[in-house]
Amino acid sequence: MRNNHYLKPFLLIILLVSTLRGMGQSDSAVVNVARIRLDSSIGKSCWFASLPKGEKIADSAIPYLVFRPDIVKRFYPQYPPSAELMEKDNYLRFALYNGSDTIKKIFFLPAFYCRDISLFKFSAEDPAGQFQLKPTGEECPRFPGCQLIVLQPRERAVYYCRFNFVRTNINIFTPYLVETDYLDEWITRKRDLDYSLDIVTYVASGVMLMMIFYSLAVYIQNRNKEFIYYAIYTLCTACLLFGKSYMNMSASWFHYFYEEYLDFMIMIASVFTYLIFVRKFLSTEENHPWLDKFLKVTLWPLAILAAIFTILYFTTSKYVVLNNMEFVIKIFFLLIAIMFIVYSIKRKDTLLNYLAGGSFALIFFAIISQGIIMFGWNFSKSILLLNRALFYYELGLVIELILFLSGLAYKNRRDIIERVKERERLKLDNERKEFEKQMAVVTATQHERDRISADMHDELGSGVTAIRLMSEILKSRMKGQSFPELEKISNSANDLLGKMNTIIWTMKSSNDTVESLVAYIRAHAIEYFDSTPIDCSVKLPVVIPQAEISGEKRRNIFLSIKEALNNAMKHSQASQLRIEITTRDNRLVVKIADNGVGIDTEKLRRFGNGLSNMKRRMELIGGSFQVQNCKGAVLVFELPL
Repeated sequence: MRNNHYLKPFLLIILLVSTLRGMGQSDSAVVNVARIRLDSSIGKSCWFASLPKGEKIADSAIPYLVFRPDIVKRFYPQYPPSAELMEKDNYLRFALYNGSDTIKKIFFLPAFYCRDISLFKFSAEDPAGQFQLKPTGEECPRFPGCQLIVLQPRERAVYYCRFNFVRTNINIFTPYLVETDYLDEWITRKRDLDYSLDIVTYVASGVMLMMIFYSLAVYIQNRNKEFIYYAIYTLCTACLLFGKSYMNMSASWFHYFYEEYLDFMIMIASVFTYLIFVRKFLSTEENHPWLDKFLKVTLWPLAILAAIFTILYFTTSKYVVLNNMEFVIKIFFLLIAIMFIVYSIKRKDTLLNYLAGGSFALIFFAIISQGIIMFGWNFSKSILLLNRALFYYELGLVIELILFLSGLAYKNRRDIIERVKERERLKLDNERKEFEKQMAVVTATQHERDRISADMHDELGSGVTAIRLMSEILKSRMKGQSFPELEKISNSANDLLGKMNTIIWTMKSSNDTVESLVAYIRAHAIEYFDSTPIDCSVKLPVVIPQAEISGEKRRNIFLSIKEALNNAMKHSQASQLRIEITTRDNRLVVKIADNGVGIDTEKLRRFGNGLSNMKRRMELIGGSFQVQNCKGAVLVFELPL
């Protein structure tokens, strides 16, 4: 025991001297902090060792580890450490020399995104600390990942750093020394390397935010529940992108938690809500039953995988297990998307194709993004933005959003067309029902008119005819006697019978044609002027149109013509009367001309009421009436058919 007690300091002296000599053989091995301007990457000057996390060793045993220089060089300057190193206790050894005559303070950063940093100093020039490994360094409050190193003038020292990597695939193994006054600017400069990416990210996040507002507005207006799920999807995506950019180069515990666990859970939540949105948006339960079952089934495995990932994160420190689990879940995402795309192509549905196109774009650029992370793909030496994984993921999201909006516009246009068709169908149905009601009313009216005309003909007609016959019989029996009252009874019966026949003709629905009207006018005119000094002739059209005309119109135009014939008989002093009936331009024109004295202003008062009645009747049915003088009187009646 006593021999070991004296042997240990001796071995430490040999180790320190050999380390300083070995590192001093090369100018780059021992870093002269006095020559550092602002910052310096010292990865090529560091030696590396690692142990499994379960094999904790005492601080005093750190110098006895086997340090090798090739490990750091392998990942220097921009590649992430291997999965094996991510789940080990890692150690760095490097030598510093203060070549100035003043105390030198400088910050040391072992790697981006690392935690549990412990820094130790081993110096033979410090009598009080000779042969001892002393904890040194203070954590920087502005950037917790940095440790403060203080070197006396002309001091040489070997430093040992123990740390663990944050369990994320964006880590970069690059040890740095940064001057204390330059730390804030150094962090800003590192962040500015992603300035273009930050702009793209913030723009994409802003677009997602606008989509959230749009989705909520659509839900408030139309109560479409699918837009609630789309709002949640876009919110998760916006938080994912914004968090990646806003917390970049941050060494807070929350950022580490976000990079290790929370960002992936947000991605799972976004995919989960997007699948529900697709089911609601496409109405898959009614329109695509197989797709609805497929998407519904995938929700359970996705939730189970997310729960397994959560359990593994909080119960194990194995990065390889978490990384493989994350890879399995991403493969599951890929399989869901491929099945959706294949189904959409087979169905050849336009709305499905829009969403499938967006899914394809997102998958394509997500694969490029994953390739950059896993294999370090580079696409441009001058445009660094093209070498960033997040840029391609955001590009895929933007294209997916554009195609979704195109699909939404198509769906809205299709819904508008369907609503217009439905309104037109309902309108036609209502018009058809209204027309059927009107036809029922017209049919009932016609039946009632026919019934009344039949009753008048059978009951009143027979009675008036009997009165006329009896008056004629009385007149024949009383040949030698004259009774004016009996003559009046006979004439009144004749007039009443004629008027009743006219009413019956008007009310009978089978006479509602132009042909019936023309025939009735001709028959009445010939009969009226029979056995009178006036020679009456009627000229009919060659072709009488097969058009219907209501009983009201027939009655008014016939009574007008009857009044005109009556005036001609009483006042024209004509020997000839000509009636010409024509049909042109879908109008019925009846022209009555005589060779009598005509109609002048002086004589107008004598039959002024008759002319005004004719005019009133024609205007009542939408027709017109004109009086002309041309070698007698000319009366023109026009009625649109």
